[in-house]
Amino acid sequence: MFAKPQKTFGSPFKARRTLAALLLIFSFSTTAFASSLDDAPTSGTVGLGLNYPGLGVRYFLTDQYSLEAKAQIEKDTSVGGLRAYRYFSAISGILPFAGLEADYISFKGDGVKGSGFAGSAFLGGEFFFARSFSAQFDFGPSYIQLKDKKSSLSVSGIEYVMNIGLNYYFGGDSDSRSYVK
Repeated sequence: MFAKPQKTFGSPFKARRTLAALLLIFSFSTTAFASSLDDAPTSGTVGLGLNYPGLGVRYFLTDQYSLEAKAQIEKDTSVGGLRAYRYFSAISGILPFAGLEADYISFKGDGVKGSGFAGSAFLGGEFFFARSFSAQFDFGPSYIQLKDKKSSLSVSGIEYVMNIGLNYYFGGDSDSRSYVK
């Protein structure tokens, strides 16, 4: 009589356990294995990122602000967008940030094909585990609007998005590290 609801991200308990495990790993690794933040990105630094499931290229406009072009491709869905980051002073070996993101989304599936947009705000941090290499985690709400081209049906709403990635940085001005002090 009623359609069975589909799970999109698994149970909330599974997400909480994953988040707790990541926080635990980061807290132990910051005290035991923290790399020096002397090599953290600065003005002019370029970063190449590998995130699930995509790639990104980041450029530091200043020591505290960067822009990232990113692309993510999953089965029948692709997302391309731009992220703006604001970095803050390091806390216990982690470089915290806040940011905004705007994305274009395209999708196709069984009888549907369409596109849409997403806008996000996020908080996160980077942990530098080796010279020029970092692990990144961020989380935040995202407003998503999608429209099917054939039927003109649309859906929109707020979803919470978590991103995990690895970054490699090169270039930049090594004499300027105002946010690390």
